[in-house]
Amino acid sequence: MVEIATPIRCLRAAVVLGTVLAVLSGCKQDKSKVNEGELTQLLALLPGEYDNRAQAELEARNGVRPAHDAVTLVITRVFTPRLGHHIYYAQEIAADDPRRVLSQQMYSFEVDEKRGIVETMYEFVEPVRWRDGQQNKDLFTSVMTEDLQAEGCVLLWKRDGARFIATHDPKVCPDPAGSAAVTRAEFSLGSLTIGDYKFRKVR
Repeated sequence: MVEIATPIRCLRAAVVLGTVLAVLSGCKQDKSKVNEGELTQLLALLPGEYDNRAQAELEARNGVRPAHDAVTLVITRVFTPRLGHHIYYAQEIAADDPRRVLSQQMYSFEVDEKRGIVETMYEFVEPVRWRDGQQNKDLFTSVMTEDLQAEGCVLLWKRDGARFIATHDPKVCPDPAGSAAVTRAEFSLGSLTIGDYKFRKVR
Protein backbone atom coordinates (compact mmCIF):
# COMPACT_ATOMS: atom_id res chain seq x y z
CA MET A 1 0.00 0.00 0.00
CA VAL A 2 1.43 3.34 -1.07
CA GLU A 3 1.16 6.05 1.56
CA ILE A 4 0.17 9.37 0.06
CA ALA A 5 1.78 12.48 1.48
CA THR A 6 -1.21 14.59 2.44
CA PRO A 7 -0.93 18.35 3.09
CA ILE A 8 -1.33 17.67 6.83
CA ARG A 9 1.53 15.14 6.81
CA CYS A 10 3.66 17.58 4.85
CA LEU A 11 2.78 20.32 7.32
CA ARG A 12 3.69 18.07 10.26
CA ALA A 13 6.99 17.19 8.60
CA ALA A 14 7.68 20.85 7.99
CA VAL A 15 6.91 21.68 11.61
CA VAL A 16 9.21 18.90 12.84
CA LEU A 17 11.98 19.98 10.46
CA GLY A 18 11.51 23.59 11.47
CA THR A 19 11.73 22.66 15.14
CA VAL A 20 14.92 20.66 14.58
CA LEU A 21 16.50 23.53 12.64
CA ALA A 22 15.45 25.98 15.33
CA VAL A 23 16.98 23.78 18.03
CA LEU A 24 20.21 23.42 16.05
CA SER A 25 20.30 27.15 15.41
CA GLY A 26 19.68 27.80 19.10
CA CYS A 27 22.48 25.41 20.07
CA LYS A 28 24.82 27.15 17.65
CA GLN A 29 23.91 30.55 19.08
CA ASP A 30 24.25 29.29 22.66
CA LYS A 31 27.69 27.83 21.89
CA SER A 32 28.76 31.09 20.30
CA LYS A 33 27.58 33.01 23.37
CA VAL A 34 29.47 30.62 25.64
CA ASN A 35 32.64 31.11 23.59
CA GLU A 36 32.19 34.88 23.63
CA GLY A 37 31.72 34.79 27.40
CA GLU A 38 34.80 32.63 27.91
CA LEU A 39 36.86 34.89 25.65
CA THR A 40 35.78 37.90 27.70
CA GLN A 41 36.85 36.13 30.90
CA LEU A 42 40.20 35.08 29.45
CA LEU A 43 41.07 38.50 28.07
CA ALA A 44 40.01 40.31 31.24
CA LEU A 45 42.69 38.43 33.19
CA LEU A 46 45.46 37.91 30.61
CA PRO A 47 47.14 41.37 30.41
CA GLY A 48 49.92 42.05 32.88
CA GLU A 49 53.55 41.36 33.69
CA TYR A 50 54.82 37.82 34.17
CA ASP A 51 58.16 36.18 34.87
CA ASN A 52 59.54 32.66 35.21
CA ARG A 53 62.14 33.42 37.88
CA ALA A 54 60.84 30.62 40.12
CA GLN A 55 61.27 28.09 37.31
CA ALA A 56 64.75 29.36 36.41
CA GLU A 57 65.93 29.38 40.04
CA LEU A 58 64.57 25.89 40.72
CA GLU A 59 66.29 24.49 37.63
CA ALA A 60 69.55 26.22 38.58
CA ARG A 61 69.43 24.69 42.09
CA ASN A 62 68.70 21.25 40.70
CA GLY A 63 71.40 21.46 38.06
CA VAL A 64 69.01 21.15 35.12
CA ARG A 65 70.78 21.50 31.79
CA PRO A 66 69.91 23.34 29.70
CA ALA A 67 68.06 25.48 32.21
CA HIS A 68 65.51 28.08 31.20
CA ASP A 69 66.69 31.68 31.26
CA ALA A 70 64.80 34.06 33.55
CA VAL A 71 62.41 36.00 31.34
CA THR A 72 59.94 38.82 31.94
CA LEU A 73 56.86 38.80 29.73
CA VAL A 74 54.61 41.84 29.37
CA ILE A 75 51.20 41.49 27.70
CA THR A 76 49.13 44.60 27.05
CA ARG A 77 45.99 45.28 25.06
CA VAL A 78 46.40 47.62 22.10
CA PHE A 79 44.14 49.23 19.53
CA THR A 80 45.08 47.92 16.09
CA PRO A 81 41.98 48.26 13.89
CA ARG A 82 43.50 46.70 10.79
CA LEU A 83 44.28 43.49 12.65
CA GLY A 84 41.10 42.88 14.62
CA HIS A 85 39.18 43.74 17.76
CA HIS A 86 40.98 41.72 20.47
CA ILE A 87 44.67 42.51 19.90
CA TYR A 88 47.55 42.30 22.38
CA TYR A 89 51.22 43.22 22.26
CA ALA A 90 53.60 40.81 24.01
CA GLN A 91 57.25 41.54 24.71
CA GLU A 92 59.79 39.26 26.36
CA ILE A 93 62.92 40.70 27.95
CA ALA A 94 65.76 39.20 29.96
CA ALA A 95 64.75 39.39 33.62
CA ASP A 96 68.21 40.62 34.63
CA ASP A 97 68.55 43.16 31.82
CA PRO A 98 65.46 45.11 30.69
CA ARG A 99 67.42 46.47 27.72
CA ARG A 100 67.75 42.99 26.20
CA VAL A 101 64.55 42.32 24.28
CA LEU A 102 64.13 38.63 23.44
CA SER A 103 60.93 38.64 21.41
CA GLN A 104 58.03 40.81 20.30
CA GLN A 105 54.69 39.47 19.12
CA MET A 106 51.11 40.41 18.50
CA TYR A 107 48.31 38.14 19.72
CA SER A 108 44.95 38.25 17.97
CA PHE A 109 41.91 36.56 19.54
CA GLU A 110 38.56 35.85 17.91
CA VAL A 111 35.62 33.48 18.22
CA ASP A 112 35.19 31.06 15.33
CA GLU A 113 31.79 29.42 14.92
CA LYS A 114 33.28 25.95 14.54
CA ARG A 115 36.61 26.09 16.38
CA GLY A 116 35.76 28.29 19.36
CA ILE A 117 38.37 30.74 20.67
CA VAL A 118 41.20 31.10 18.17
CA GLU A 119 44.51 32.84 18.87
CA THR A 120 46.76 33.88 15.99
CA MET A 121 50.31 34.98 16.76
CA TYR A 122 52.23 37.44 14.64
CA GLU A 123 55.91 38.33 14.37
CA PHE A 124 57.03 41.83 13.37
CA VAL A 125 58.83 42.33 10.07
CA GLU A 126 60.81 45.20 11.66
CA PRO A 127 60.76 44.53 15.43
CA VAL A 128 62.85 47.58 16.35
CA ARG A 129 60.06 49.91 15.20
CA TRP A 130 57.72 48.54 17.86
CA ARG A 131 60.18 47.92 20.67
CA ASP A 132 58.87 48.76 24.16
CA GLY A 133 55.45 49.38 22.64
CA GLN A 134 53.81 48.64 25.99
CA GLN A 135 55.06 52.08 27.05
CA ASN A 136 53.53 53.78 24.01
CA LYS A 137 50.37 51.91 23.06
CA ASP A 138 49.22 54.57 20.60
CA LEU A 139 52.04 53.35 18.37
CA PHE A 140 50.00 50.31 17.36
CA THR A 141 47.15 52.23 15.75
CA SER A 142 49.38 52.56 12.67
CA VAL A 143 50.22 48.84 12.35
CA MET A 144 49.47 47.55 8.85
CA THR A 145 49.06 43.90 7.88
CA GLU A 146 52.31 44.11 5.91
CA ASP A 147 54.14 44.99 9.14
CA LEU A 148 53.42 41.50 10.48
CA GLN A 149 53.91 37.89 9.56
CA ALA A 150 51.53 35.31 11.00
CA GLU A 151 53.01 32.17 12.51
CA GLY A 152 52.04 28.96 10.75
CA CYS A 153 50.08 27.57 13.70
CA VAL A 154 47.14 28.95 15.65
CA LEU A 155 46.02 28.06 19.17
CA LEU A 156 42.52 26.91 20.09
CA TRP A 157 41.53 27.91 23.63
CA LYS A 158 39.01 26.05 25.78
CA ARG A 159 37.93 26.56 29.35
CA ASP A 160 38.66 23.67 31.71
CA GLY A 161 37.27 24.43 35.15
CA ALA A 162 39.13 27.43 36.55
CA ARG A 163 41.78 27.41 33.86
CA PHE A 164 42.05 27.87 30.11
CA ILE A 165 43.98 25.43 27.94
CA ALA A 166 45.15 26.03 24.38
CA THR A 167 46.43 23.50 21.87
CA HIS A 168 47.45 23.96 18.26
CA ASP A 169 44.86 23.43 15.54
CA PRO A 170 45.85 20.13 13.86
CA LYS A 171 44.23 21.24 10.60
CA VAL A 172 46.44 24.31 10.40
CA CYS A 173 49.52 22.85 12.07
CA PRO A 174 49.39 19.08 11.54
CA ASP A 175 53.03 18.36 12.33
CA PRO A 176 54.64 20.73 14.84
CA ALA A 177 57.66 18.47 15.37
CA GLY A 178 60.83 20.49 14.99
CA SER A 179 58.84 23.72 14.73
CA ALA A 180 59.49 26.73 16.95
CA ALA A 181 55.76 27.45 17.13
CA VAL A 182 54.02 27.11 20.48
CA THR A 183 51.79 24.03 20.44
CA ARG A 184 50.31 24.29 23.93
CA ALA A 185 49.57 27.00 26.45
CA GLU A 186 47.72 27.14 29.77
CA PHE A 187 46.38 30.08 31.71
CA SER A 188 44.88 30.34 35.18
CA LEU A 189 44.62 33.20 37.62
CA GLY A 190 48.20 34.16 38.43
CA SER A 191 50.02 31.78 36.10
CA LEU A 192 50.69 31.34 32.40
CA THR A 193 52.47 28.44 30.71
CA ILE A 194 53.66 28.90 27.14
CA GLY A 195 55.34 25.85 25.70
CA ASP A 196 57.74 24.78 28.47
CA TYR A 197 58.06 28.24 30.05
CA LYS A 198 56.16 28.57 33.33
CA PHE A 199 55.33 32.19 34.13
CA ARG A 200 53.82 33.72 37.26
CA LYS A 201 51.95 36.99 37.19
CA VAL A 202 53.80 39.65 39.18
CA ARG A 203 51.58 42.65 38.44
